[in-house]
Amino acid sequence: MLRKLGRKYASTAVGAITLLTVVGGAALYSSQIAVEMLVQGQTESRGRAFADFLLDQKGQLDALLTGISRTSDAEVDARTASKAAGLLTFSVFDKSGREVFTPRSMQQEWLLRERPGGTATGASLSADYIAKPGPWIVVEGLGGPRPTAILPLERNGERIGFLSASPNMTAAIDRFESVVRLIAISLLCAAAVAVGGPAAMVFLRRRRIDQANERIEFLDNFDPLTHLLNRKRFQEETDRILATTRATRERTALWAISVVGLSEINSGMGQQTGDDLLRAIAERIGRVIDKNDLFGRVSGGDFRLLQRNKPSGAEPINRLAQTIRQSLAVPIEIAGHVIVPKLSIGVALAPDHGRTFSDLARHADLAQAVERETRTGFYTIFEPSMDVEAHRRRRIEHEMRMALRSGRFELFYQPIVGAQDAVPKGFEALIRLPDGQGGYISPAQFIPIAEARDLMKPISDWVIEESIRAVSRWPEPLYVSINLSPAQFRDDDLVQLIGATLQRYGVAGRRLQIEVVETLLLERSDPVLHQLRGLKDLGISIAMDDFGTGYSSLGYLWRFPFDTVKIDQSFMLAFEAGEANVPQILETIISLAHNLGMRVTTEGVETAEQARMLAQLNCDSLQGFHFARPKPLSQLDMLADAPSKSPAERAA
Repeated sequence: MLRKLGRKYASTAVGAITLLTVVGGAALYSSQIAVEMLVQGQTESRGRAFADFLLDQKGQLDALLTGISRTSDAEVDARTASKAAGLLTFSVFDKSGREVFTPRSMQQEWLLRERPGGTATGASLSADYIAKPGPWIVVEGLGGPRPTAILPLERNGERIGFLSASPNMTAAIDRFESVVRLIAISLLCAAAVAVGGPAAMVFLRRRRIDQANERIEFLDNFDPLTHLLNRKRFQEETDRILATTRATRERTALWAISVVGLSEINSGMGQQTGDDLLRAIAERIGRVIDKNDLFGRVSGGDFRLLQRNKPSGAEPINRLAQTIRQSLAVPIEIAGHVIVPKLSIGVALAPDHGRTFSDLARHADLAQAVERETRTGFYTIFEPSMDVEAHRRRRIEHEMRMALRSGRFELFYQPIVGAQDAVPKGFEALIRLPDGQGGYISPAQFIPIAEARDLMKPISDWVIEESIRAVSRWPEPLYVSINLSPAQFRDDDLVQLIGATLQRYGVAGRRLQIEVVETLLLERSDPVLHQLRGLKDLGISIAMDDFGTGYSSLGYLWRFPFDTVKIDQSFMLAFEAGEANVPQILETIISLAHNLGMRVTTEGVETAEQARMLAQLNCDSLQGFHFARPKPLSQLDMLADAPSKSPAERAA
């Protein structure tokens, strides 16, 4: 009968406490001893958990032990973790047993508050503890309201100090003693034999549940990788602070901080390297921000910072941004890799740009997106016009995605004619995006958005397919010239893609010209050059587009044997504006290219005078509105689009 009753009570939380009390009374003949067992177990558990946390935070623990490089962040993190572990106070002792840090004193009433920088009361451990070998834990003060766990701190088998941790057990002891008083007398003898086994199981299970609950509570509030506030806790704390600033008129700033290129680091160097980098970045930023600021990791490589007590104006933001920038300028070495972190930062101000976390976060993200795309500096502060710009960009992005799904993109073609005879040699394919209202969205508007949203690869794939399909229907020897985005070269599959498309439509490689810009070569020079050589092996002509606008174009002319140099249209604008020496500069470029065995095409030719001058300078091909505007394939006439007279004759 009693065994059945024991099993019944053991299945519930109240029953577990009852059984634990009864068995403790029967085994130890004293309810006080049962209380001490509970207190000892809880104290040991919390003391070990807090010691493990400190040992994981190597730099912070060393700072507390030595005090040489201690920062407020190390103390704040330790205090925060001790509160999460339910500790009243704790003390760190060096390996000689001398107390070096405690946030509050239990010996002096006037020190019961936490103090910046902590305090040291002069206490020291007994020689017995210091000489005691191996890992151990001792609980002192079991009969009082503040039991204390004392244990050594060991790293890699070496003792580096000691820790004392005092959890707040008052409420737990009161509850437990109440239960003992009510049931110990009536059930002590009867249940001792009947439920000893189930109660012991409940006791052990209860301890495991308590430990799991502590871990769950930590994960519910902190990021397990960096031990910063997580997204939920950061948002809660930010909204709480913002609610009070309405009365205090405190000015704050919400920072959206992202690590640039984290996915490439994870894929190229390993996930562990990426995790170590995030920890290092969090530590460096944490050292330079104010101790009252909120700092959290919200996802992946994304952090949030709430800058508090900010004076009006942009100068405080600029100072902190430069401090963060300097802190990350020193390379980080991880597993043999040397990494210089790069950040993208957007900032929104409160109350100017919002009074809630959601409003400020949205505006900070908008500012960060502008910073990523413009790279105007280390950070960008939100401006109201960005809302309008964001709406425009979302609309264009939607149009692009719809165009990809439904095949609504179009290709226009502009002739490239011989400079001496004005006969079409080929056509450049130019992509157009319909706006849904009978017009077109300019490539200057949608191309940057496509690059930022990783849409250039599928768009370029479509251009390759359509342009090769078009040239397959043109008479020989007309060719098509297409512009490729840097995104097309990232997966190293460009040669296979174009080769398969040429084969599918039965087009010879000589009828395709690929145009690349100098920035492509600057970003990934060797991999890009390798793929360009693979395209040349297919017979494809390679042209350097926008020649003359960069700083190192000449250097790439000898690094890679381009077939064609396309002179940027800015030279024609300068010639038309009457700027001096434009013909001489053009003559030099044309002569240099010819000496290197390359052809020359000049873009932006809009007048007969320009065409005549280029013909006299022996330019090979011309392209511009003077000959024809870009047209859709349905309106293209291979012969009618060329003038009947040469540029020289038309200018006469």
